[in-house]
Amino acid sequence: MIRPVSFRNLCARPGIGIAFLLASLCSGPAAAIERGEALYVQRCAACHDHPHDRVPPRHLLGFRSPNAIVRALTRGTMRPMAEGLSDTEIADLAVFLTGRVPGQEARPSVNRCTQPGAPVVVQAGDWPVIGRDVAGSRFEPDPGVRAEDLRHLKLKWAFAYPEGASGPVQVAGGRVFLASGDGQVHSLDARTGCSYWSFDTGRTVRAVTIAAVDSGSAAAGRTGVFFGDDQSTVTALDATSGALLWKTPVETHPLARITAPPVVYEGRVYVPVSGMEDPLTHDPGYACCTHRGSVAALDAASGKLLWKSYTVQQEPKPLPKASPEAAQHFAPAGGSVYTPLGIDARRKLVYAATAEAYGRENPAGAYSVIAFDMETGAHRWQRQFMPAEKDRSRICHESGESDCRNMFSMSTQVMVHTLPGGRNILLVGSKWGWVYALDPDARGRTLWSRKVGKGGDLGGIMYGFAADARTVYVPIADTIVLPPERAGGLAALDLATGQPRWQLESEPAACSWLAGEPAACTDVNTCTCSSAKVAATTAIPGAVFAGGWDGHVRAYSATDGRLLWDVDTARPVAAVNGIEARGGQVGGYPVVVSGGAVYITSGASVMGRPGNALLVFEAGTD
Repeated sequence: MIRPVSFRNLCARPGIGIAFLLASLCSGPAAAIERGEALYVQRCAACHDHPHDRVPPRHLLGFRSPNAIVRALTRGTMRPMAEGLSDTEIADLAVFLTGRVPGQEARPSVNRCTQPGAPVVVQAGDWPVIGRDVAGSRFEPDPGVRAEDLRHLKLKWAFAYPEGASGPVQVAGGRVFLASGDGQVHSLDARTGCSYWSFDTGRTVRAVTIAAVDSGSAAAGRTGVFFGDDQSTVTALDATSGALLWKTPVETHPLARITAPPVVYEGRVYVPVSGMEDPLTHDPGYACCTHRGSVAALDAASGKLLWKSYTVQQEPKPLPKASPEAAQHFAPAGGSVYTPLGIDARRKLVYAATAEAYGRENPAGAYSVIAFDMETGAHRWQRQFMPAEKDRSRICHESGESDCRNMFSMSTQVMVHTLPGGRNILLVGSKWGWVYALDPDARGRTLWSRKVGKGGDLGGIMYGFAADARTVYVPIADTIVLPPERAGGLAALDLATGQPRWQLESEPAACSWLAGEPAACTDVNTCTCSSAKVAATTAIPGAVFAGGWDGHVRAYSATDGRLLWDVDTARPVAAVNGIEARGGQVGGYPVVVSGGAVYITSGASVMGRPGNALLVFEAGTD
């Protein structure tokens, strides 16, 4: 591997003996930094110097690899913002932001499996989809490791994601499937981490789903790897060989993207469609906004588009212009679906949780839970969870939130849970900090609700929670706090009533990447160390796992919240693909527990400290 070289530090203080040799070398990067700074001011500063929503502030971009910056600008989410820039100009931006020159990254090919793998078949105990099952329970009833064994967990092997962690792993048929930061999808051996195959998408992929291809087709018996990308295309691969089965675009809007993995049920692939238009609502020169979230259904065997249904059903129309020189604005828009979908097999419905509207209006379909008919995509019902207009400003002010639209987004997968006795309830959470239990037989009527967090743009409840038979385990983000407050926490609620069984505040943040610097945050816009729990939880009998923004993953007793296990995922370890794996913030994605092993993806964060680590633990002996 050729690592990126830090010319900024090297050129600042060269040793006397090599100063002459570095003179010509350093003049190039110095000029690149100067050119990159001018481009940054012109193209990037409006958002990254005044971050809103999920836009990372400029200083956090310096933690990323220069290759990641180049990739984001050429084929990632920042591609529209880089339109018209040359390759040299994009490289200059990367050098300015990171102080390093793009270089070659490692590949899994250095650790190829010596024997071909058996055909992949999803089995009991596998974790083939991000929610563990299509209902989104994130509960593994037969994990192969007991709660009392967690203190004996030892690192079995580690894998370094090429160009950084992108999203979580899925485990099926003795293999681990994942997407890496360089746009490749990989199949690894679950026992050793050796690589069976890699598929280069040329795009940004967050997460994959493993499922059977339609058994009624000529492809009977095959298992597929299904995923979406940042150009709103859905791809299916053969899980055993990595061969391409099909590719289907589902959206043409240039700022649309697929951030959550699809879910596959009875031969259909259901796809949530999100977008990247919300940061541009702060750019007065942008003609905002025309993107709407949607859900699409594809045939699993062929990729044929069966239906597509928008969350905000009314098409955007031009609004009156404030002045002849002002940019044309449009409405309604928004209602992105950036979390996974929930499948209601009993009622043949697909549930989506939707994000904010892009304007100040309040269109039907945003801030909502929507039930789509599996066969047609029709809206069967929808429930919106915005507070009354007269209360919104007060609520935002109390939370310290600067952009009142985003705080009321629904921010978790809709979980379909079966209570003892067979009754179904739906569970969903919001950035405002509320957990809702809804009645699927009464058009989403609220059965109970419980506020567990303060709320905020990256506050409240993010991405998802886990539930066993009687309890739902809710991660609390609440990232925007100042001492003596602590970010985040963890709550266990009774599923029948919503009453707390127990609730914990987060531990003091302990970020090993600070290398002795004080961990306390005095400015929420520059803080890189936080104990916020901005990741979905995972449950097994007797224990619940929660990841933190301080790079720690902790397991707690399901009974009373006692700490059972704590691992710092940000410390460097040797990886099976020949380089160092070092994690960062643990955000977004759940821990995966399957076949007696615990799989942790560390560093797949767009808001802070990135990393490249997949860490696999098994129980040993002290």
